[in-house]
Amino acid sequence: MLDFAAGLETKNYGLKKTTDLRSLLESVWIVMPLAVIAGAFYFHVWVHSQNINIGYRSQQLSVQADRLKQIQQQLILEEQTLKDPALLEALACENLGLVLLQPGQIISPPLKIRDNSTNDSLALKSGFDLTSPKAHLSSIEY
Repeated sequence: MLDFAAGLETKNYGLKKTTDLRSLLESVWIVMPLAVIAGAFYFHVWVHSQNINIGYRSQQLSVQADRLKQIQQQLILEEQTLKDPALLEALACENLGLVLLQPGQIISPPLKIRDNSTNDSLALKSGFDLTSPKAHLSSIEY
């Protein structure tokens, strides 16, 4: 390189490995605002996507709540229908073959008699007399 003012030629033989503080500060002042702007833009995009996801989730939950309310109403209606005495009477007569009780009708429960031929060693130890009438009544289950 030729310096025309002094008439001397200066030569650049290589790059010097020194840090120029002024150029470094200029680079930082250029890059930092760009990084802040990029961060703010990224944050805005994230918040917007979260709002959209919350909206979708809210819509799904409201549809589910409406469906559950509808099911609840159907169950309440079914419960009230099944509690109706006239319907219960009709179902009992048609499906089960039951008949209405007549006034003065007495129904005795079926008797189940136990088999006393099994090992009654514990009953005998307690001092019961198997020949007494009370012993035979205890073998009848209602």
